[in-house]
Amino acid sequence: MQVCLRLEDGMPFLGEASVRMKPSEGEELGGVETSTMGDYQFSDTKPGKYLLEVSAPGFLPQQFKTEVEPGGGQRTLFVVMKRREVSAEEPKAPEPPPDEVKSEPRLEGEKAEPKVEPVKAEPKLAPGARDYWRDHELELVVPHVEEGVACPLEKVLTGAGVRMSEFVNTLEKFTATESVEHYFFNKFGEAEKPENRRFAYVVMVSQNRLGTFLLEEFRDGSTDPELFPGHIATLGLPAMALIFHPLFAQDFDIRCEGMGQWGGHEMWQLHFSQRDDHPVRIRAYNVNRSAFAVYLEGRAWIDPGSFQVVHLETELKKQIPEIQLTKEHMAIDYAPVRFAHLGAEIWLPQSAEQYVERRQRRFYRKHSFSDFKLFNVETAQALQAPRGSYSFTNTTDQDVSGELTVMWTAGTEGKVLSLRFTVPARGRVIKMVGPGKDLNVPGASIVAARFVYTGKEGAVRVDANLVKDSTLDVMPEE
Repeated sequence: MQVCLRLEDGMPFLGEASVRMKPSEGEELGGVETSTMGDYQFSDTKPGKYLLEVSAPGFLPQQFKTEVEPGGGQRTLFVVMKRREVSAEEPKAPEPPPDEVKSEPRLEGEKAEPKVEPVKAEPKLAPGARDYWRDHELELVVPHVEEGVACPLEKVLTGAGVRMSEFVNTLEKFTATESVEHYFFNKFGEAEKPENRRFAYVVMVSQNRLGTFLLEEFRDGSTDPELFPGHIATLGLPAMALIFHPLFAQDFDIRCEGMGQWGGHEMWQLHFSQRDDHPVRIRAYNVNRSAFAVYLEGRAWIDPGSFQVVHLETELKKQIPEIQLTKEHMAIDYAPVRFAHLGAEIWLPQSAEQYVERRQRRFYRKHSFSDFKLFNVETAQALQAPRGSYSFTNTTDQDVSGELTVMWTAGTEGKVLSLRFTVPARGRVIKMVGPGKDLNVPGASIVAARFVYTGKEGAVRVDANLVKDSTLDVMPEE
């Protein structure tokens, strides 16, 4: 018996989970996590009726009744994990009253300095709003976390590191439309009329000979900081989450504060701070051809099922007196971007806010990204099966023929549909589910499936990427 945990978007569940089977008679069985993330194997399931229990931090507990029949072959139960929603609002800054800018991961440049007047008044904040201008605000204001929920820090860091490695390995080049709103503040703390920019934004990622990464950005085909208000270019937003990449995580002290929340869902809440005894490799200000390292501290909210970084905030751990940088706070929201022509999904910044005080003057900048397009000829070779499909992989050197039978419901009536096909040697076949597709039935109506094939046991590996819980039996013909 095998249990496969899936997220609601069809991706494997990667988080900490408890998967147990209770037989109607006898002792409870514990599942062993396999080398395939999200899959649990029960190797000693005797014929009989079982109650399956699945629980995970940040997700609703679930129970399923299932039965193992004598000589029934390999049964797989696909379980769609359902997120636990929270009603309390997460700590989030108000919409502008904006401020000054931020530099960003490696590379900010300037060519001219506007005449400035020192800030003498604080911008007014809404009641209960966070004050992004407060020194070490992220250190002083720690959001609430759920009591009694142990955080598997090592597993979270490993999972986030895998996601960051996938980001670097998958992404070669993407384009987007970038909109920028920029507000300077006068000496009375009042926002001046905003300056707006719109760019054709291009990002290219490559690995350099030192083993780290080179991120190149172009706006309207140029890298000139004169394009930006204040002649200060904001660079490196897509790379900020690389703090959790295995190559860079060692440069930070990282601790898990517990199960917090963001966007109405529970998230692992991690705090990070640049180590003084390690080099600063994530971020620098480049001013007048000189680089000034930025020591960061901050907080990230990481999805407990996928280990994707959903929201990240940073601030200055140390001021940089050489360039009179006294305050900086950055908040970035990430979301999955689906590139339909390749079937690839990559998490990228959707918006970012920056608050900066430099040379006694403040400004606020907001970036918004849309219309993403991906360019990567290698990506399609490593994609998982698309959502709403069955995937069949032949592990042998001989063609394998088989028949897939699905049981589905139409109202109160149960129906059966069968499909015969051949999986070529060492090849892969994908059968799409849905009206007008290979299996002409609604994907959400399938409750069970069976694949019977010619060949030895284990000759074909089958996976289901559906939108609801279902069972799948795979067995060779007798």
